[in-house]
Amino acid sequence: MEKTKKKELYLVTGAAGFLGGTICRQLCERGADVRAFVLPNDPAMEFVPDQVEICKGDLCDMESLDCFFDVPMDTEVVVLHCASIVTVNPEYNQKVMDVNVGGTENVIKQCMKHPNFKKMVYVSSTGAIPELPKDEKIKEITKFDTTPLKDCYSQSKAIATQKVLDAVHTDGLNACVVHPSGIMGPEDYAIGETTKTVIEIINGAMPAGISGSFNLADVRDLAAGVISAADRGQKGDCYILGNETVSFEEFTQLLSEESGCEPVVNFLPINYAYAMAEKMEADAKKKGTKPVMTTYSVYNLARNNEYNSMKAKKELGYSVRSYRETIRDEVRWLQSTGKIPQFESQKESERITA
Repeated sequence: MEKTKKKELYLVTGAAGFLGGTICRQLCERGADVRAFVLPNDPAMEFVPDQVEICKGDLCDMESLDCFFDVPMDTEVVVLHCASIVTVNPEYNQKVMDVNVGGTENVIKQCMKHPNFKKMVYVSSTGAIPELPKDEKIKEITKFDTTPLKDCYSQSKAIATQKVLDAVHTDGLNACVVHPSGIMGPEDYAIGETTKTVIEIINGAMPAGISGSFNLADVRDLAAGVISAADRGQKGDCYILGNETVSFEEFTQLLSEESGCEPVVNFLPINYAYAMAEKMEADAKKKGTKPVMTTYSVYNLARNNEYNSMKAKKELGYSVRSYRETIRDEVRWLQSTGKIPQFESQKESERITA
C-alpha cells in the first residue's frame, strides 16, 4: 500500500523584505502553502500576498518562533531563512549580531527539535566570502572566517553561515546555503539601499558617480534560486547567486535610457572618492551627523565584484536576466508607485520616431 504524501508548508522568515516578499509571491504562484514570519510593526507586511499566513514575531524571541514552527505532524516543513539586518555601516553593531547570528541559531534549534522538519535554506551573502584579487572570480568556500572581512554585516553572515554548516555536519541538519550578490528589481516595498540609489539618480539627486563597479541580480531570479535550492540544493553545500559585474557608469546610462532621466555625467576616480569620503567622515564625526559618502561605500565600488555562479547554474538551474530588463521593470514599477516621474524614455522616443 502506497504511503500518503505528506502536506508541505514553507516557513519564510523576513517575508516582508525585498527578497522574502518575492519568494512568497513565487511560492504562491506555484500553489504552495506559505507561512510568513514578520516583525509586528513592519509596514511592508501589507504587501505580503493575501493567501500567505502571517505569524508576527522576532528571531531573537524563541517563544514567537515556537508559534511560527507550530505545524501539524502530517505536514512537512521547509524553512527559507531570509531575515537579517542589512547595514552599510561597517562598525560593529550588537543588534546586527544578535539578529543575524543569534536569530539564525534560534531557527536552527527550532528545525532540529521538530520531527516534521524537512529542509532549510539559509540566505547568506556574497559578503561572507573573502575577496580575491581582481583577476580572479570569487567562488564558494567551505569554511567561513571573519578575519578577512571588513564590515559587521559580512562578519555576521559569515558566522551565521558557519553555524548552519556546523549543524549540518555535527547534528545532521538538512540544510544548504545560498549567497546572493546585490539585489535590485521591482516591488521593493521596503525601499532598500539600491532602490534608494536608483530613485536618487532618476530624480537628479546624484550630481556625480564613482568610477567603480558592482554586482546586482534581479530579485525575481534570486527568489527563484532560493526556491530551487529548497528543491535541489545538496545538504551542506553553498551556492553563489550572482550576476555579471556592471560599472556605475554603464548602470546609470541604462537608467537614463529606460527612464528618460538625465544621465550622470561626472564620475570621480576611486582615489579622489576615497579622499573625499575620508574628509566627509571626519566632518560628520565633528558635527555628530552621518556622512554623505563613506570610505566603506567607496571600497564596495572599488573591490573585486566578480562572482562565479556556475555551480548554482549547473545544480539549481539558476539563471539571470539582463540588467536592461531588470532596470526597465524596476523603472515601470517605481513610476506606477509615484516614486519617480513619468519621463519619456530614450527607447520609447526611438520607437515613436521610427
